Amino acid sequence: MAYTEILTGHALTVEQWDDQLFEDYLGMLWWKNLMGTDLTSIIYVNEDLVKKPGDAITVGLMGEMQGGKVTGNATGIGNEGNVNFYGQRVTIDNVRYLIKVMDIPMSQKRVNFDLLQKAKRALTLKASEDLDDQITTDLSSTSSGRVRGRYLYGAADSNWNATHATALNNVDNTSDQLTTNIIRIAKRKATIPVNADGVKMRPMKVVNGKNYEEWFISVNHPYCIRDLFDSDAAWKNAQLNIPPQSNANSPLFSGSSFKGAYDGTLIYEYDRIQLTTNTASTTVQTAHNFLLGAGAHAVVWGQRSKFGEEESDIGHAISYETHEIRGSSKVYFTRTNEMDQGIVHVFAAAVAD
Repeated sequence: MAYTEILTGHALTVEQWDDQLFEDYLGMLWWKNLMGTDLTSIIYVNEDLVKKPGDAITVGLMGEMQGGKVTGNATGIGNEGNVNFYGQRVTIDNVRYLIKVMDIPMSQKRVNFDLLQKAKRALTLKASEDLDDQITTDLSSTSSGRVRGRYLYGAADSNWNATHATALNNVDNTSDQLTTNIIRIAKRKATIPVNADGVKMRPMKVVNGKNYEEWFISVNHPYCIRDLFDSDAAWKNAQLNIPPQSNANSPLFSGSSFKGAYDGTLIYEYDRIQLTTNTASTTVQTAHNFLLGAGAHAVVWGQRSKFGEEESDIGHAISYETHEIRGSSKVYFTRTNEMDQGIVHVFAAAVAD
């Protein structure tokens, strides 16, 4: 890469490394294909604070317009509609990753690769894994936005309980493995919002030529994908008869994580989905899967990743750092009740092999 040939003291060195670092870092994210700069994306990205002062940004949410339609010779004034707006405040803070290489001359002699370049690469990999995990942890939060219309414990809505731990104990490994039926129930929760203040989730819009396709996204633990593949005849039949994808050039429809589409939902496998042991039966693990719609999560940057280095011991040791300022949160708002914007939390049995 060109920047490796520029001498250390050159004014472009830091700038070019910063740009390459940030691009590589974002390119490694598992969640990258679901990220975008508008609220039709699953994960909304905002960089306004890169150029503005402040330590927080409010993500604006717009509800559906109510009323406002008139026909014939009816008077418009006095019959106007209204729309409610909500805000999700995301606070930013320092995020730093550091690595130190000792005894550089001898350490470099012992290996046949560029030790310092590998150290820089390790920082990039660590940053991407950390943000992936942060997004997953944010989406997995059950302490905010919790309403029945955004949760599904196993195959039956009746497994719900206002206490999360109690509801988890209703999930068993007989009837509550992941199936196409569970995915369809979760989708109905998103589109027919019973017990969710009447608020529908919006699907993600995917560009297809001059048109848009609308998809929900289902993200599941590998054990749940195993059960879906091995035990659900409806899934097997659907994959045998599924027509070619109309937007096959999109990265959303490719890669080892993409498992197929079913009933307007793209199905993905992700090995960093969180697992919890059922306290009522210690042999049953439960996976916290997601059915995701538009505006489920937000990542806000106040400073993109910057690279720093500091030598010590007359160049025999060096420390590298990447530093960014960012914040992230799942998106939730309060209308009648506090509720998640774009997530149906889907808990399914995930018993280990």
